[in-house]
Order: sequence, then structure tokens, then C-alpha cells
Amino acid sequence: MNVVDIGIPGVDQIPPGTHLCALYSGSAERDDLLFPFLRQGLQHGDTCLCYIDGLEPGAVRARAVGEAGVTDPPTDRFDVRPASEVYLQSGKFSVEHMTSVLSDNLDQVVARGSGLLRANGEMPWPGVLSQPRGADDFFVYEAALNDVVDQKPAIFMCMYDLQRFGLDMLVAVLKTHPVVLLDRTVLDNPHFPTRAEYDAEGAEPTERRPLGAASAATHGPDPWPSLTPSEMRIAGFVAMGLTNKDIAQRLCLSPHTVDAHLKHIYTKLDIHSRVELTVLAMQHRTPIV
Repeated sequence: MNVVDIGIPGVDQIPPGTHLCALYSGSAERDDLLFPFLRQGLQHGDTCLCYIDGLEPGAVRARAVGEAGVTDPPTDRFDVRPASEVYLQSGKFSVEHMTSVLSDNLDQVVARGSGLLRANGEMPWPGVLSQPRGADDFFVYEAALNDVVDQKPAIFMCMYDLQRFGLDMLVAVLKTHPVVLLDRTVLDNPHFPTRAEYDAEGAEPTERRPLGAASAATHGPDPWPSLTPSEMRIAGFVAMGLTNKDIAQRLCLSPHTVDAHLKHIYTKLDIHSRVELTVLAMQHRTPIV
């Protein structure tokens, strides 16, 4: 099996063994990703795991099965539970527990010799963030998932609501997912480090620094609209992973001029890295063209 249809309209097929993060804004966009993903899996006889808060498990199950037009599968083939219940078993997040849950399910799929494991998880942040090093441990887990899923018959889709997370959290998201799904577009993440690089870098403590609409009440107006059209275009190219030299060639500018533009962008947005700029470009739906 070379590629997999994940069921989301407009999204290209992706290879099995992919761990991706789906970025969305609000419950309507979440559902537009969640239910097609589950429907496609159920129709193809895959094992589906859905860990999500904010939706009643019975309702998720009924809607997904109804849209797929299949007989309701047993819970070992379609497991729907609140994310907080799964991720915070016994009230504490455990990297070992969560990787074991997914590895065990994946072993069962491999033993059957057919179908995929489609795992979908919404991040249970209130419970995780209340624990010492909760967010840091969570991203250690996200990094570990890349080894769990690698070259296996599985698609892991982690879901992040752009309205709920600040810049530092989303930078950490990019550091642990090789593939990003945004606006029905699959992007290879140019800022994704290998597991060895991530471990060598260390899990830096993450703090909640809200930006965009969430920042207005505590940090003043959103600075993104202050960017000029040229600066926004450069931000889009940075999000694609292009170097200053590549951007300069695209725009018929000198690399020095592009570097000057980037310095102005960083100053306006109060950021310090290309990864941060990529996250902001994603948050603000900057066209990546």
C-alpha cells in the first residue's frame, strides 16, 4: 500500500506510516476533518480510534457509522472515548501508557494482516497543563509517536485548535509532526527535526503565550495586519521552508533585501525565528504560494 485516502475532501492521498497534525479553528472545522477521516476508515474496514473532548462519544460513534453506511463495529475496531479519559488515566499523563495504547492497537492490526489503524486525537490541554511539566511530557510523547508509526500500516492525526493555543505551543507542535494539514492542504513540515535532533535539543519548557485574536485582551492588538503585502508574501515563502536565497530568486530581490524584510517582520511581530513565523503564517491563513 503506497498511499492512503484519508477521506477529507480536497486532501491528497498520503503514505501509511504518517503522523500528522491537523490545524483548524473552531468546532465546525474540527468536524469537517474528524468525520470524513472516520467515515473513510470505517468503510474500508480499518481499526479506528477517536479520542476527543467536547463531543459525546455515543453521538460521534452514531454519526460516523451512519455516514459510513456500515454495521456498527465492535469497540476493539472502533473505540471512541473522551480524550481526557484516555490521556489522563488515573489523573496523570503518562508517555509510556499512551505509546503502549497505540502500539498495542497497531500490533493487533499488523497481526490481522489487513487494514489500517486510524488514530485521531484531540489534545486534552486543560488536564495536561494543570500538571507539572504536563505540556513538556506531552510533546515528548508526540515525538515518540513518529517512531511508533514509522513504516507501519497506520495514520495518526493529532488535532489542534488554532483558537486555543499560543505561539510557544504551536512551535512545539511543528517540532513533533513531520506533516501538517491546514486548510485541506498537506504540507511537509520543513522545520521538523529528526528524533535524534529533537532529543539532542531537549524538551524546552513551553509556556502559553497567546497570539492573534486570543491576545487582544492581554497583549494588545494583533500585530499581524501591520505587515505589508510584500512582508506577508515573504512570510508565506518562509512557511514553505524556502531559504532567503530561494525567496530572493522568486521575488527577483537580493538575499540581503529579503534578510532586511525578515528583520522588520520579526520586530513587528516580536518573534525571533523562522519556526515562529511559520506558525503565525498558519494561524493567519497566509496563502502559501
